[in-house]
Amino acid sequence: PNLGGLSSKGTMTTSPTKAVTCQSSIWELDGSQLESWVRNTQTLLPKATEYDQVQRMSIGEKLLQNLSASVKSLIPPKKEAEEPQTKRAKKESENHNDDTPPEIDDPFGAWVGQTDDPPPVEGAILVQLTTAGIINALANIPGGLVTAKLLPISQKTKMNSIIPSAHNISYQLLRHFSLALQRVIQTRLEADFLATTPVRIQDMLCPDLAAHEFKAVRKRVYETVIEGRGRHVGEADLEEEVPVASRIAEHDIERDKKCNVCGNQNQAEFTLDRKNGDIICTQCGTVAMESLMHEGSQFRKFEGEVDRNHHGDAPNKLFSNAHNMATTLSGAQATSYAGGPGFGSQKKGIETVLRNAHAYTELNISQFGKGERKTRIGYKDRQKKDAFVQMIHVGDALHLHEAVVQRAKEIFAGFRDDRELVQSFKAVVCACLILSFEELSEAGLQLMKQRQQQDAEALLSNRANRRNELHNASMAGRGGLLIDMTKVKAEKEKKVELSAIEKKPASLWDLDDCRSWLLEASRAIAQQQSKPSLQSSICPAGTRAELEGKLVEHTMTLCNALETELKAKNDTSSKSRRVITPRVKSMDHLSIKWQHSHERGSGGKGGVGNSGRLNQTMNQKKIQSNGQSNKRTAGQVLLLKTAKKLTSMLNDKFAGEMF
Repeated sequence: PNLGGLSSKGTMTTSPTKAVTCQSSIWELDGSQLESWVRNTQTLLPKATEYDQVQRMSIGEKLLQNLSASVKSLIPPKKEAEEPQTKRAKKESENHNDDTPPEIDDPFGAWVGQTDDPPPVEGAILVQLTTAGIINALANIPGGLVTAKLLPISQKTKMNSIIPSAHNISYQLLRHFSLALQRVIQTRLEADFLATTPVRIQDMLCPDLAAHEFKAVRKRVYETVIEGRGRHVGEADLEEEVPVASRIAEHDIERDKKCNVCGNQNQAEFTLDRKNGDIICTQCGTVAMESLMHEGSQFRKFEGEVDRNHHGDAPNKLFSNAHNMATTLSGAQATSYAGGPGFGSQKKGIETVLRNAHAYTELNISQFGKGERKTRIGYKDRQKKDAFVQMIHVGDALHLHEAVVQRAKEIFAGFRDDRELVQSFKAVVCACLILSFEELSEAGLQLMKQRQQQDAEALLSNRANRRNELHNASMAGRGGLLIDMTKVKAEKEKKVELSAIEKKPASLWDLDDCRSWLLEASRAIAQQQSKPSLQSSICPAGTRAELEGKLVEHTMTLCNALETELKAKNDTSSKSRRVITPRVKSMDHLSIKWQHSHERGSGGKGGVGNSGRLNQTMNQKKIQSNGQSNKRTAGQVLLLKTAKKLTSMLNDKFAGEMF
C-alpha cells in the first residue's frame, strides 16, 4: 500500500521560496474523496495468489461500500433553522432536567469504544475509528461483529467463519484488512500533521501577514543562515570575540543517542527524567544515559525573594560572550512597605540606582569607546531572549520536538547576529521555526513508509515479536511459548550476496581491487547525484553520463597516484630494517647480549646463543605465516586519504568529498 496521494519524495523540502500550503488533510475529506483515497491505498484487496483479478476487485469494492455506508450512518443530522429564543430556552431546560445522555445513532457498531459525538465529516470519523470499529464498519452487520476489546459478539464467530455481508470472506481476512487499513490511516494522519504544522505555526505567530510578505521574510532568513550569504560574511574589520570554552561544549542531552539493548536511534523516542537526570529509551525502557548534570541555576528564584544562587546559568553558545560572562547584582529587592519607598514612589534606594546603572552598562558595553553607529550586542541578546521564549511557547502548544525548537534558536541567533535591524520580528521567528521543522522532518515520510510496510499481524503480537527479536529462539520462558521464526528466517534469506571485493577487507586490497571499487563508486555517486533530493550543493552541472565520465577519469588519476606512492613506500633498499619487538612466547629464546665484540658465541657480533638471529627468525616466521611481507597495500594507502588530500590530488573538491 502507498500513502494515497502523497509524493514518494516527501511533502516537505527546505526551499527558500516555498509557500506554506498543504493539500486537504484526511480529517477534511468528504465521502467521495475518502472513497477515492481508500481505493488508491489498495489495502482492501486480497493477495493475487489467493484470488483472481475479478474476485479481488469485487471484494475490494464491496468492502469499500460497507465502509462508506457505515461511516455515513454516523454523520449527525443537520440542525434545523434557528428557533426563537424562548422556545430554545424551554427545550434546553427540558433537556437539562433529563439526565439520560442522548444515544448516538450507530447501527453497525462502528463507533464502538468512543464516548464523544461523531464529527460531521467522513474523514474525521474514519480517523477516530478503533480497530474494532473498522472491523464492524467493513462487516456492515447490524449491531456490529466484535466488541471494543476485539471479542466476537456471537460465540459462533471463529477465525475461519464466513462473513456473508463482506462478500463471503473469512473473519480472519477481514481482521487483516482492518489492521492494514488502520495502519495506513495512522500513517496518513501523521503525514498530514507534518504537512500542516508550518501552516499552524504561521497561524499562531503571524496570522495577518500576507503570503508574499512572509515568502520574502522566509527567503531572507534562508539565504542569510542556511546558505551563509549574510551581509557580514567575510568582513575583515569584525572583531573576534574572546573565546569561551563552554560556548562550544555540547551537553549530553543534545548528542545523538542510541540504545545498546534494542538499537533504537530515533531521537524522538528518548525521554528525559529530569528528577533523576536519566535519559530513557521508550521502546524497551533501558536507561541510555544516567546522572546527567543540570546546567541551570542551583536554586529557584521567585519575585520578592533573595537570590540564593552564587552563579548564573551555564554559558549559552547562541548568546554573545558579553552576555555569558555578565555579572548580576544580588541583594535587597525592591519591596513596598509602610513608610518605605514602594514601586510607584519617586524615592529610589541605592540598590535600585546601582541595579539600573549596572543594567545600562551591560546593555551598552559593546559600544563604549566606539564612534560607529551599530546595533548594541546587548540589544541583540535581549531580542534573542524574547524570540526563544516565543519559540518555546509555540513548541509546547504544537507539541514540537525539542530538537526543532533548538535548531530554530540557532537559525534565529545566526540571523540576528548578521542583521543590524530585524523587521517583522514575529515573521522572522515563524520563518526560523518552519525552516527548522522542515529541515529535521525530511526523513519523516520515509520512516512512516517503513512502518506502513510492516506485517499487519505484528500489531496484535507485539510482545511475542519483541521477545523473538531479543532472544532469537523458538522457545522462550518456562511455559514453552512457541514463537514464530518464519519472519527471522525470511530476513536471513533476503541478505544480498556480496561481491568478491566486498568480502575482502579493504586493508588487503591490491591496486586492481581499488580500481574496481572506485569504478563502482563512480557509478553509484553519479546515480545518487542524479536525484534532486540527494544532490550535493557543489555538484557540477551536467547529465548523469557526463558526471560518471568525469569520475572515471578521476579514478584513473587516483589509481596512477596510488601506484606511484606504493612504489615509493615499499622501496626498502635505502631504508633501515624494521625492528621487531620480541613477544612473550619468544622470551625463552633470549639470552644475555654482551657489550664486548670479542665474546664467544654463535649469535653474531657481541652475542651468545641465539640472540643475534632472534629478530631475523621471528620476522621470517611472521612472513611465512602471513604469506606476505610488511609492505603497505593499495587499500591501506587509500584508506588513509582524507577528503582534503583527495581534493588536492584530483583538483576537484566534489570528487574528493564524494570518494
